[in-house]
Amino acid sequence: MTKTGTSKRSFKLFSALVKLLKMRSTDIILEYFDVSVYKEDFDNLREEHWLNDNNLTFWYEYLERSESFVMENPGEIVLLRPSMVFLLAQSSNPKELKDVLPSMDDARYVFLPINDNDDVDLAEGGSHWSLLIVDRQIKRGFYYDTLDDSNVREAENVAKKLSILDDYATGKFTLYSLPTPQQTNGSDCGVMVCMLTSHFLRKIVEAQASDSGDEVDWHVGEQLMSAKHGRQLLSYTILDLITKHGRKIGYEEECKKEEILSIDESIASSPGSNAAGSDSSESTMDVESELVLSDDSSHSVDIMPKALKHSYRLHLHRKTHRQAV
Repeated sequence: MTKTGTSKRSFKLFSALVKLLKMRSTDIILEYFDVSVYKEDFDNLREEHWLNDNNLTFWYEYLERSESFVMENPGEIVLLRPSMVFLLAQSSNPKELKDVLPSMDDARYVFLPINDNDDVDLAEGGSHWSLLIVDRQIKRGFYYDTLDDSNVREAENVAKKLSILDDYATGKFTLYSLPTPQQTNGSDCGVMVCMLTSHFLRKIVEAQASDSGDEVDWHVGEQLMSAKHGRQLLSYTILDLITKHGRKIGYEEECKKEEILSIDESIASSPGSNAAGSDSSESTMDVESELVLSDDSSHSVDIMPKALKHSYRLHLHRKTHRQAV
């Protein structure tokens, strides 16, 4: 991109941020396929704020649809949303959820964000996020917790429920708690779960594309993650989607896909037709989604433009000042 193009891009992002900051916390700032992102969710991406269910749900939806994570066999991976994991954790009979949860018949890898909420009347409760990834083929679960093993009991419960759902006659999953970069405060667990999900999803995609049939390396312990840059990445992604595609994304794309499928089916079923159906490519999101994960957090990519960061910090300073007064 040229210098002029970069300047125009930064200005669009800056304008979008200014408009967004004037909105109320209950206003919807982005409708992304099945997820509505609220201004409150965007505010959660500030430092020292805790990510809620909807923050993780949006990121999982984005990862599933981003062209940066196009998979050779997409059915092999299921990113289970926090609300679905909560249902599974609280269910006394997981098999009853077969029709509620996404199909896992062809899935090898299942990602499950774990929360310590045990109040069935409070779906968005709890105080800590961690990540469980299950390889159903080898019946192993890999557990990552940025606060020692705070949620290991909850992870064991979810793994047990998932094994019942899969109806394994030979026993449940073997769970491994692996070394994980540790958070330095009480609020970064959610964003680190988002980053860990991106990291391992990319590893799986790379393994799928490998001709050598490489297995996924599930270790991440020696690498450092910058939660600050992770928050910037999520913020930038939302602003980038808004400036490139508007505040409603997904409805028209889904309608187009359905229309193409309908046309293809009509052609295929017409007398004397040998058409195999048109190839349709997914709409390009073209969003910078480089994972901020490196051996040295000081070398992490700073993805938010300087002008954008300055405006955001100024807004936070004014907001904090008003609250103090």
